[in-house]
Amino acid sequence: MRQPKINRHKIMSTTIATIVSAEAKARLTQVVNNYAPPESEKYQALNEVKESIIELRKRKASYQTIRAILHENAGLEVSHQTIARYCREVLDSARPKKPRRPNTPTEAQPAAIQTELAARSTASTPRSRGPRNADSKNP
Repeated sequence: MRQPKINRHKIMSTTIATIVSAEAKARLTQVVNNYAPPESEKYQALNEVKESIIELRKRKASYQTIRAILHENAGLEVSHQTIARYCREVLDSARPKKPRRPNTPTEAQPAAIQTELAARSTASTPRSRGPRNADSKNP
């Protein structure tokens, strides 16, 4: 004789809910909120000499030069690409980005330049797609 089907998902969810206490859930939530992934080893080494890298970049030292200085004086084996990536990802994130210049003419520009820019934008017609063949009428 067939037995009736039991919804196992329903049984499991009620069992789990009673096993995990409210106190354990609170601890888990706190641990999850405070979790930070570990830094990669290459960045850990560079973080130890972070101030030196900042000072060298202020003095316009190239990434290759910084790599050589770190290798000779601190014994760090790291590529100049890794130093460049570190500077972009870690050091530049602390600096605010400079705003871009607007493409529109400003009021400080002379009126002649503004009219010339306006004439260029209205006079230009969009080019058609495809190859640009030479005109046989113009030798």
